Amino acid sequence: MRKFNVLIIFALLAGFAAMAYAQAETAKKGIPEKITIDDCAKKKAAVEFPHKAHFEVTECVTCHHTAKGLTAENYQEIGVKACAECHMNPEKADTPDCSKSSKKLNPYHIRCISCHKETKAKDAETKAPTKCSACHPKPTKS
Repeated sequence: MRKFNVLIIFALLAGFAAMAYAQAETAKKGIPEKITIDDCAKKKAAVEFPHKAHFEVTECVTCHHTAKGLTAENYQEIGVKACAECHMNPEKADTPDCSKSSKKLNPYHIRCISCHKETKAKDAETKAPTKCSACHPKPTKS
């Protein structure tokens, strides 16, 4: 009888875990696989950002820093602003400006390059790009 109760409890726990996983995966379906970052492109080609791939390596609030508590599961309730809403012609002088191409003034360059360099320092084999052309490919001639 005890083994039967343990099996029932185990089956219930496994069922709840499967439901939680399915709910999380369903919530993530509305999140884009890739995002084209072109709102600040002037001199360089737009960036094809592998959005979903970053779920495995960082939290949502790392990039979406104004959306406190943001997760893949609650993004629809919290809402996410496009980066350019604050970083294109910013109101505050100390807010990074994405119209600047400098590694020290552009918010993408500040956040992305620094993270990629830290990642490379920990694991030289990682695919995290650190060179301009890796994110901003040169246009192909047809």
